[in-house]
Amino acid sequence: MRILYITGSYLPYLSGVTISIRDFKQELEKLGHEVVLLAPFAPGYEDIEPGVVRYPSLPLPFFPDLSIPLPFLSSWILRRLFKEKFDLVHVHHPFYIGSFAAFVASLKKIPLVYSFHTRYDSEFLGFFRWRFVKKFIVNWVNRFCRRAELIIANSKFTEKYLREKDKSLSLVVIPNGIKKLAPSKLSKKDFLKNHDLPENAVVCLSVSRLSREKNLELAIKAFSLLPENYFLLIIGSGFHEKKLKELAEHLKLASRIKFLGKQSHEELNQSYQNADVFVYPSYSETQGLVVFEAGSFGLPIVTVDSDLCGEVFCPEIKDLASFDFTGFAKAIEKASLISKENSNAIKLWAERFTTESLAKKLLQEYRKTVEIYDLNRTGWQSWSVAQDSWLRFPKNRFNPLSRNNYELAIKNIPPQKKKITGWNSWNAFGFDVSEEKIIKQADWIKQNQEHLSLEYVVIDDGWTRWGDWLAEDRKKFPQGLKKVVEEIKQKNLKPGIWLAPFLVEEKSELFQRRQLWLAKYKDGPISGLQMVPIVESLSLFMPEIGRYLADIKKIEVWNYIFKSVDYLLSDLGFELIKLDFLFSPYFYPGINSREASKAVRKLLTYIKEKYPKVFVIGCGCPLGDGIGLVDAMRIGPDVLAGPFFNRFTFPINRWKVKKIAENIAKRKWTKKFWLLDPDAFVCRRGVGLTEREILSLQNSIKEADGLVFLGDDLTQLKQKEIEKFIKPLFR
Repeated sequence: MRILYITGSYLPYLSGVTISIRDFKQELEKLGHEVVLLAPFAPGYEDIEPGVVRYPSLPLPFFPDLSIPLPFLSSWILRRLFKEKFDLVHVHHPFYIGSFAAFVASLKKIPLVYSFHTRYDSEFLGFFRWRFVKKFIVNWVNRFCRRAELIIANSKFTEKYLREKDKSLSLVVIPNGIKKLAPSKLSKKDFLKNHDLPENAVVCLSVSRLSREKNLELAIKAFSLLPENYFLLIIGSGFHEKKLKELAEHLKLASRIKFLGKQSHEELNQSYQNADVFVYPSYSETQGLVVFEAGSFGLPIVTVDSDLCGEVFCPEIKDLASFDFTGFAKAIEKASLISKENSNAIKLWAERFTTESLAKKLLQEYRKTVEIYDLNRTGWQSWSVAQDSWLRFPKNRFNPLSRNNYELAIKNIPPQKKKITGWNSWNAFGFDVSEEKIIKQADWIKQNQEHLSLEYVVIDDGWTRWGDWLAEDRKKFPQGLKKVVEEIKQKNLKPGIWLAPFLVEEKSELFQRRQLWLAKYKDGPISGLQMVPIVESLSLFMPEIGRYLADIKKIEVWNYIFKSVDYLLSDLGFELIKLDFLFSPYFYPGINSREASKAVRKLLTYIKEKYPKVFVIGCGCPLGDGIGLVDAMRIGPDVLAGPFFNRFTFPINRWKVKKIAENIAKRKWTKKFWLLDPDAFVCRRGVGLTEREILSLQNSIKEADGLVFLGDDLTQLKQKEIEKFIKPLFR
């Protein structure tokens, strides 16, 4: 992969964030991927690592190590970003540089990943003292989170915090990793001597930026209650250093609290190895990288009783958590007496957070994010194939897909079932399907099985009124579907059935008798054909094609849907089910897209778990909802404009054939999730297709390399049509 990192701070400025960015960049490069890092200009600093590009910035007057990013001012950088290809953008800050990253991602049409490093609503972020400023900042961050395809939370408690803000966010937990630190050769005796400490000193260590939110006042006050041989070494610098020193002087602790400033990696390792206790009083952290570093040396860690402690740290650390400086002092004394067994437990816990192992997980998440972004751009459900089409409006006509569904599905994708072939009734007969016509097709298939290897006979729409799924139309099927299923099986073929589980037509018995089962909004029932506006408009003049949404918030409706599925698959014995108009729940004004998605997956999961051998085809199905739960997915609209198949539809049919090739090109890569269903092949006269267009359709179906279903009245085809158009599909 080629990854673009964009950050508002980087080396030589040292912090948990900048170190994490550097380490993950290096580990990803070791795995064979290229990372281009866009970072602010640092006067006098020369980068020695490859792939770092510096953009213009202005130093902050009170924070000399930080700067105001100004990437838009560099035409050279903009030209480079425009020309080069990247798979995704990963940004580490949400403000001005975050907006720039979002602009780049939008320009390049690639996903945006955001690492959430800091809680900006913390009471300890002193530079946001004014309430209206803090509110503005928090709202900005929340809006930015919604722009990202993926948010990386570095702890479970951060994920929980973000989820409470917005349940629709796409989140994954990946901690900031640590590098394996080499042990120091410096002895404890020499270490104490170097820092002018007595031999009986209990060395407490803090590694932190010296700022208000780090809450180091708590640790300093705690030392006023500790014995004289307890010393605190503070490594780090920052604008709050002066106040901390003044506090130590005021409490007469200046001789026992030593401010060591910035230190090299070697010096830091020496401190970790020779300290007795690590203190970490910060409230605002989302993770705390230095805690993992200290833990890798087996150091007992004294911290505050915070969400971070409760959700992230191991039990040996949680036991040393406190809230006030009195308890903090007692916890330090307790920590200095920690057993070797507990020290080893802390060391083992910290080893889980090495950058080397976490980079592999990060890479997996990158790939998943790119895949779901690409899936999203092909259109959100089976029939829509353009991300930026008018179908995005109103908002509920476009589902941005749920990463939670994707993550769940990726873990549960079964081995793909083999490609299947067959015949489907819709493009041959539309609503005018019958028992007699189905049996004739099955007889023809059996007689021609030597030349055409067809497995399934699928009864599509028209076998009953929508909603009356427990009773077939006896005028069309006088002996009942059970008899038809038996006859199909006697011919060594497999029967399939069509179902639109969430919709009801006005002339059905269900519509007449179960009005309370219909979803209603304002003036009446909700149309279930909103994704097909032309049909929806025609339904005003032709009520027979109007369809309405069942109320999926009612348990009675779900019981009926499940009973209908059981009737078709268990009682009647169908071996394939084609589920249509599965996007319908997304048009229910009373629920959000997450609830609609849950409804679709609830149905698919029920079928998958109860009938694992039944072949499931998703049609009009939200793509993200079908991953792992359908065996085949329709990848475009019907090949013919049904159900009337007359000369008025000829131009539409020709257009549809052209679009099929485009659909396959856009969605062929999705075969990793399911078999591709390009719809049935037709070659008969009377649908307005030229020979060239029929051959184009034939080529498209072969290119899809998925389901091959025929859609003509097979008994009426001429031998010439069979030889030229149909047999090549099975070679």
